[in-house]
Amino acid sequence: MGKRNKRQALDRYDLAILSALSLNTRLTAVELARRVHLSRTAVSRRIAALKRTKVLNDAADVLNYESLGFKVRARVDIPAHGRAHPGVVPELLRRPEVLSVSVLAGDGLLSLDVIAFDMDHLHRFVESVQGEGRTATKVVRVLEKSELTLTERMRRLAEAPDRC
Repeated sequence: MGKRNKRQALDRYDLAILSALSLNTRLTAVELARRVHLSRTAVSRRIAALKRTKVLNDAADVLNYESLGFKVRARVDIPAHGRAHPGVVPELLRRPEVLSVSVLAGDGLLSLDVIAFDMDHLHRFVESVQGEGRTATKVVRVLEKSELTLTERMRRLAEAPDRC
């Protein structure tokens, strides 16, 4: 099922469940059922279906890495130069500093979301993955997340006259 079909297959209950979970991933099926006006069993079935179609994943929480001692968060762009082959990305993802890797089309770059204890730790990490070519490192000063629920986001997109 393509992305477009997945989005079209979501009904108002699925969107309500996803919206509630986007605000609080720790909600139980009972709490979700109360919020979306369905039975606990129906909510559990819908969550299982959303996971099967990969609309929802098993990630439970967004961690506060700073409270764990990681005082630096950065985006590190490294030249791919053929390094985006299947072995390199999994290798990078095994590094404890790497939260995610994006393969950027057109730029020939791998963009890494990285955490580090301090700037020295970040510098050592960048040197270890630099390889050949120029890297670009951008330290994240503030990470702000939208408070729009999925339901509100989808409603606004549907109402936008110039949407893609």
